[in-house]
Amino acid sequence: MLLAGLPPYNLEAAADGEETGVGLAPVPGRRHVLRVLWRQDATAVLHLPDELIHAQQAAMHQALRTILSAHRFWVEDGPVGDAPVVLGLTRPGSA
Repeated sequence: MLLAGLPPYNLEAAADGEETGVGLAPVPGRRHVLRVLWRQDATAVLHLPDELIHAQQAAMHQALRTILSAHRFWVEDGPVGDAPVVLGLTRPGSA
C-alpha cells in the first residue's frame, strides 16, 4: 500500500480523530488470508450522508482491489465494493 501512496491505518492517529488509511484484518477461519480495509475519517462519517459514505467506501475498496492486483497480489473474487481479500503474493500457476 505504501508503494501505491496510500497511508496505513494508524491506531495512534485514530486516537486523535485522524483515522483515514488502509488497515489489515484477519479473515476468521482462514489462515494466511487478510482483508484489506479502507478506514475513513471519523469526522467525515459523522457529517456526510450514509449513501455518500457507502459510495466512498465501495470506491476505495474497488481501488484497493485494482492496486493489489496490479502489484500481482492474488485477490479473491468478490462483490464490487467489498474490501478485498488477499490470498497470496501471486496466483498459483502464474509466473
